[in-house]
Amino acid sequence: MLMVRAVAETARECAVDAGPALPSLRIALDLLLRAEQARPDVVVDLLEHPGTGIWAVRVLERLRDGDKIPHEGRDGLPLWAELGYLHCLAAAAALRSGTEGTIRLPVREGCVALPTLGRIRLPVAMDDEARTPAVVTLRIPRAGSGPAELTAGERRLSLPADPGRTSSNWQPVRRAAWDPERSAFPLVLEDCDPYRDFRAQTLPSSSVSLSHDQAQRWQQLLREAGQLLSARHPQATELLAATLRVVVPLPAAPRFRTASASYSEAFGSALISLPPDPVELAVTMVHEARHSVLNGLLHQLPLFDEDSPGAEDPLFYAPWRGDPRPLSGVLHGAYAFAGVTEFWRVERRALSGPAADLAHFEYAVWHTAVGEALATLRTSAGLTEAGRQFVERMAETADDWPYEPVPGWPGELARAEGADLRAVWRARHTRPDLGQVRVLTEAWSSGADPSTAPGVRSRLRPDPQASSPDARGELRRVRLAEPEALLTRARANDDTSNRPSALVAADVSLLRGDAARSVRGYLDVLTEYPGLPSAWAGLGLALSDAGQPTAAHALLRRPEVVRAVHQQTRERCGRSPDPVEVADWIGRNPAVCDES
Repeated sequence: MLMVRAVAETARECAVDAGPALPSLRIALDLLLRAEQARPDVVVDLLEHPGTGIWAVRVLERLRDGDKIPHEGRDGLPLWAELGYLHCLAAAAALRSGTEGTIRLPVREGCVALPTLGRIRLPVAMDDEARTPAVVTLRIPRAGSGPAELTAGERRLSLPADPGRTSSNWQPVRRAAWDPERSAFPLVLEDCDPYRDFRAQTLPSSSVSLSHDQAQRWQQLLREAGQLLSARHPQATELLAATLRVVVPLPAAPRFRTASASYSEAFGSALISLPPDPVELAVTMVHEARHSVLNGLLHQLPLFDEDSPGAEDPLFYAPWRGDPRPLSGVLHGAYAFAGVTEFWRVERRALSGPAADLAHFEYAVWHTAVGEALATLRTSAGLTEAGRQFVERMAETADDWPYEPVPGWPGELARAEGADLRAVWRARHTRPDLGQVRVLTEAWSSGADPSTAPGVRSRLRPDPQASSPDARGELRRVRLAEPEALLTRARANDDTSNRPSALVAADVSLLRGDAARSVRGYLDVLTEYPGLPSAWAGLGLALSDAGQPTAAHALLRRPEVVRAVHQQTRERCGRSPDPVEVADWIGRNPAVCDES
């Protein structure tokens, strides 16, 4: 409500209105207020509609740009057409409440949006007449006195009496009864609203309009995911029922690459790519619902201190991300992945075969990751008193997870995953002090006793190009769930992630248990790509499997130092030293390897 008011007041202060094609914002607000008098619940529902928040943020950003407001926005949409979404909200409120009125509405991509109801696809002839100006008129009769009617020029189109039924020109909002015990409160499968994808503010929208078959597949998966959650995860089901109301479909992604996102101004909405199975959808819904819960709390209660203007946020390691994260990101991730951990803790007891192996692995990975994040949060000075209380309660919950050993192979892979994630992150985003590296390199070159060599400090220097976790984690999951598909998936990974084919081959050897071949493979990669973070971390893992723990320890603990000494030696001597020899020497230097 405050955001809608802010849009109206800021538009008035900036002397910007809905333009010559649409009536004043005041007209839209008046219709919205009349609808509220008849059906306040309808207007509340529209204010809580996730698209309303996304729209308000985008329009306020444009309005507050002042004189820099372009006639057309980043996607070519004029400002007046964006302001016209308020008219669409008012029209939807009037239709749902039976409030009589007439209002002009903007046309976007041949459609007129009616949030929470659906969208009208204009026939080609009407669309042509509506292009200049790109508006149509909607006449809404009082309840029970006939259908609403859309007019463009001389042409008219009646809306269906039942807005839940599809017609040639009307696509209703799709709904899916995901929880058998809450069929009266289905999820919205949102592919109509123009503001469904919050990322379209900065990136091209990737959300999709569903075909009939795609919608049926989504509805089936949601139903099966709901049955799974209701049967085995009652607390998560309660959380979802209280929180998640809209799923915005994204295109299908390969298994183990399901994409999802949520937004603080779109409470209860989650963008999710079409998952391969209901288990993946269920855990993704739990994850995003927890983000929404925390977003809702943060709107009302600060959990971390606001930094002073111009100050840089401190950044931290977060195992679920490939880039350094601010404290807020660590807090969000810890809370979301605590739910993921609990999900897999239960699932691993209910599944069997490769599915159980994968669940054991996921549980072990995220149990450890949440513990690491909580340790970071508990020692941070950036939390408010409420934030410290929140973190302590999370820690108490995590401490209550019973000790449950993870079977050998999934457990080994999970430990390797944790070491791999941290090593690649350090190699990507930390830089050792060059002066100290120079001294250490001289000690190495002169054959000094490594235990007497000096230490090296590293500083965080984020690489903006490295935001995704390393692709080896996906291959571990393939190795557990679809071992026969490892090579095929590795090659596909190579094609989509631009990983050198030699690195992919070394990864496959590592995951097949051929330590000697993987060591040779990573060394070959480093000959051609001596700075590649994934190859240095992979070499550390392969050396660990090959029975060379000292060199492995250095590469997994301080890969950036091993790489820097290797590079300086090459530059000074004109030849590349053996990376394993460098790593083994540094691994026997406690001043380096005990430095965090």
